[in-house]
Amino acid sequence: MGQIFKKICRQLLSFVCDQYIVLFLILTTAYKQFLFNSNILNKGEWLTPQIFFIIFSSAIIFSPLFFIRRHKNKIAILFSFFISFLLIVDTVYFSYFSALPSVGLLGSLGQTESIGPAIAALIEWWFILYFIDIALVLISYKTLKKFFIKLRIKFKIKKTYIKTTWVIFALLLVGLWLSLMNIGGISDLTGVFEKGYDTVSTSNNYGVLAAHGIDVARFIREETTSLSNKDKKALIDWVKINKPKQTTNSLTGIAKGKNVIMIQIESLGGFVINQKIDGKEITPNLNDLAKSSQYFPNDRFIIGEGHTSDTDFVVNSSYFPLDDAAVFVRFGHDNFTSLPKTLITNGYSADAYHGFNRNFWNRNVAYKSLGYQKFYAADNYPKGFDINMGLNDGTFLSKTAEYIKDQPKPSFSYVITLSSHVPFSTNDQTDKLGVDKTKYPEQVGGYLDDIHYTDSVLGEFFAKLKTEGLYDDSLILVYGDHTPVLPAFSAGTINYNPDSVSEKEVPLMIKLPGKNEGKTYSNFGSHIDIMPTILDLLGIKTNDLMFGQSLFSSGDKALKICSEQLPAFPTNGDCNSMLTDEKNQSATIIRYNQFNNLAK
Repeated sequence: MGQIFKKICRQLLSFVCDQYIVLFLILTTAYKQFLFNSNILNKGEWLTPQIFFIIFSSAIIFSPLFFIRRHKNKIAILFSFFISFLLIVDTVYFSYFSALPSVGLLGSLGQTESIGPAIAALIEWWFILYFIDIALVLISYKTLKKFFIKLRIKFKIKKTYIKTTWVIFALLLVGLWLSLMNIGGISDLTGVFEKGYDTVSTSNNYGVLAAHGIDVARFIREETTSLSNKDKKALIDWVKINKPKQTTNSLTGIAKGKNVIMIQIESLGGFVINQKIDGKEITPNLNDLAKSSQYFPNDRFIIGEGHTSDTDFVVNSSYFPLDDAAVFVRFGHDNFTSLPKTLITNGYSADAYHGFNRNFWNRNVAYKSLGYQKFYAADNYPKGFDINMGLNDGTFLSKTAEYIKDQPKPSFSYVITLSSHVPFSTNDQTDKLGVDKTKYPEQVGGYLDDIHYTDSVLGEFFAKLKTEGLYDDSLILVYGDHTPVLPAFSAGTINYNPDSVSEKEVPLMIKLPGKNEGKTYSNFGSHIDIMPTILDLLGIKTNDLMFGQSLFSSGDKALKICSEQLPAFPTNGDCNSMLTDEKNQSATIIRYNQFNNLAK
């Protein structure tokens, strides 16, 4: 027995002498993943159930190097360098988007040029620590090599038998399997592939490298498979059973035949509405609009990997975005059912307006798929100074009012502002609120100035619509595309906490044509409800599937709210399960372009 134990120990020691650099980089890679998950994704929470899976999965990633004799250590260092670089990309990306990049976004890499300065500002000096293990290996490489050579000589250790390497590899697989069972088992991991969880959720359970691996595998599977006839039938049957019906209420048809102007304000958070700094209103025009409109302060935005472009998609289609890809980029050529298409079939014209590059987020393609007849982008506007990401909102809105005036009536106009975009820089035009930026965390003062500027030129836009007789003759919607990414701060009457419900809420104001009486609604809704709400107010029916419902539905037809504060179908059963089911069905329709198939 003693001889067998000595033999095993000698073989293990021989394995360590052969693989010491690879083993060291396995441990440091696992440790970096663990720190990334606990400190970047989860803000200090330690994920003890996942640490063993992260260690064993890191070992499996490096394990092919166990069987290589030549250049093994050089390959291990290069591999570790790539992983460290990937973690830096993940850190910067998460700091900006609160998400992790996925392979589905590779087609949209060109978009990063436009937001490069904002992303560059997120690069920190401590990122170099991601490479400290590589530096230690390079510095001590010769010393370590001599040490392990002397160790071999002293204990007369031969090279590792290949069967020992296979045994250790098998033990690593067993360890990976046991750690997976501790997390949730094979069925849970299968669910990750089948249900399309986002990379952040996957990373929380399995580590960031496993999350990227799962994302790549899922992407390859989706790109190489098609929806079977059986699955198509199942989808059609699901829609027949679960499709929400358009209902009527006291406001149904109140805007029949009227123009529709839908204004999407960049980074408009609900926490600035009806607030003051030094006695000065931050958004006086929006405050007035809230008083004279149907005001929903608890509206929720829904975005996936497409970020702002997902808001475009959601409000125009009443479908959920994707968690692992930008719908506009990956599936911009889909035959979407949409708000503009529905309105066009009812005699409307439909145009979109955006003061930036028309190809950004593949909008030029996706807007055609949504049915917009014209898309006015930066090349359709007079040259003017830029604020943050694009043409200043003053020039943009002024010219847009002229375009809307000339649109065939009744018209649908989709207007997207940009001046309140990150990095929230200011100039003489926007620095009107009088905020002392040194009193607040970085970007906070700039954001308040920028949103105040957008509010002021929005007031001028409304005045121009009134002059043209369009304001009272139109159904006007104003909402935020999403909240700004800001740290906690207090300013005037604002006490903002990004971890509170305020981080999820954007204002939605619906100005009824010819009406000045306002009402504030406490019920929750989201951007997915905007399309059905507009159709409800216009009195237009559609057979197209919409995952949202009119915000003015009441009683047993009203929206149910899940713990995530997102709407779900008003049916019996667990709300979160229904929401997950809806999102999965929505994703299937998008990925396999089943919009027209459902309309048959």
